[in-house]
Amino acid sequence: MGKRHLATALAVAAGLVTAALPASAAAATPPSLADFQLEPTNADLQGVVDQLDAELPKLGVQNILEQANRDDAPKGADCTSPALAPNTRPVARKFCFNKGDNDTTEWYPQGITTVADAQDDQHWGTKQAILVSWYDKQTDPVKGVRVSFLDTDTGNYQHVLLAYPYINSYGNPSYEPVTTPQAGDGSSVHAGGIVWYGNYLYVVDTRRGIRVFDMRYIFDIKSAANGDVTDSSQIGRQSGTYYSYGYRYVMPQVKGYSNPGGLATFPADNKCNASGPQKFSYAGLDRSSTPDVLTTGEYCADQGDPNLNGRVAQWPLDGNSGLPQLDSHGMWRAATAHRLPKPRVQGALSTGGRWYLSSTGGGTTGPGHLQAATGDGVLQPSGTEYDVAIGVEDLSYWPGRDELWTVTEHDTQRIMYSTPLP
Repeated sequence: MGKRHLATALAVAAGLVTAALPASAAAATPPSLADFQLEPTNADLQGVVDQLDAELPKLGVQNILEQANRDDAPKGADCTSPALAPNTRPVARKFCFNKGDNDTTEWYPQGITTVADAQDDQHWGTKQAILVSWYDKQTDPVKGVRVSFLDTDTGNYQHVLLAYPYINSYGNPSYEPVTTPQAGDGSSVHAGGIVWYGNYLYVVDTRRGIRVFDMRYIFDIKSAANGDVTDSSQIGRQSGTYYSYGYRYVMPQVKGYSNPGGLATFPADNKCNASGPQKFSYAGLDRSSTPDVLTTGEYCADQGDPNLNGRVAQWPLDGNSGLPQLDSHGMWRAATAHRLPKPRVQGALSTGGRWYLSSTGGGTTGPGHLQAATGDGVLQPSGTEYDVAIGVEDLSYWPGRDELWTVTEHDTQRIMYSTPLP
């Protein structure tokens, strides 16, 4: 070491000067709330859905659960998955997909929510349900997003295709896949997080914001006089017939909340920005807050900078209507926002002032991770980081049971399961 460097080191050790830290070790700073605002979509989606309602029969959630057609999934002790091999947390409850859904490389599960998000009494009629979103990786045709409705009493489930409603060139109501950009010819919305709140299903759209669907408008294409579920290559109204890529049920979007500047842009390779519009990667609900809040967060690759680990925000909800709590200017603004303490977070939610984070492990072979966090503006890890299932995704909290639910995404390694709060 040269004399000048030695002198500097001695001065630092004596507390006479402050050593300059590398940029990657700099402390994170709280995000600006000004970056977290959404405006209602100006399209009259509900008006188009009302026209579809005049032409197509509907079925309610409880009835869909009662006749759920995926009844061949492994159940009880037969329900297991290699995804659970590295898990060190207790498994409270678990449900499997059938072989076709477990093995497919066309559809990938991402978001999860339960009836405990939807209702204070944690029931929908007489049923308790878990919902899982899937995005379609197929390129021809792109089918967008589907949601599995699982009956926790039986373990049976039913897929419902999400759709975007529009008026076609003949002036008739129709619908197309949920894609980005929304023109019927984009890639599938990733649907990395969902929240069922009252009558509404909130679905995150990575670059755009949040899409909203209504449980009261699930159309039964098979029962429609002019419906066809035998043709899996078409969707929407074609020559007077309604198609749905072969799915029996279709639920069209009724509302949307978007970045004021349109689709946001982010660096390649799952990297994030330190400021600006949020990336909408996953979602959760906090019923311990007043008012209830929807949580959204960012999945970010490790960029070696704590300001680029990602951000989470909490958006106020109206418990009476089930819709966003807008301000006097008609904007939906986040009530709080925080920096995440680690990169590669796949799901985040809060309850009772404490945060819970699921994060990616080692791809298709290494464990995921679960850890609590606390803080204001900048979250800090709290307690043990647990190894959990391979490929963990979104999180949902079931009050009363004190369970965290997640779903694993990799083909041949898919399972829905819960663990007690750490």
